[in-house]
Amino acid sequence: MSDPITPLNSAQVAHEESQSAKEGTIHKDLVAVDIAANVILLHGQEDETISSHSARADEEGKGWGKWMSRFLNLFQSDHGAKAQAGDLERAENVERLEENSGALGK
Repeated sequence: MSDPITPLNSAQVAHEESQSAKEGTIHKDLVAVDIAANVILLHGQEDETISSHSARADEEGKGWGKWMSRFLNLFQSDHGAKAQAGDLERAENVERLEENSGALGK
């Protein structure tokens, strides 16, 4: 079986980021639970979903990442790469909010 992590092109990344930017409250709440589980159970990065962490672990050749990426691809093709794009959009949104808050000075 070939590696399930297929890099997205720039148009695909933009599309996935756009989708993430439109997430509703319930979806955001579920993402927060996902991120908490990633940090607590998998010792992943804060602000990173289990899906993104799994994709990165797969890219690093870790067995659990390969297994999880294949499992998640049963539900959505290129799930890991799409999740990474969503995590990136959420991180960029926080960066914009903080830069515009006035608390950091200019």
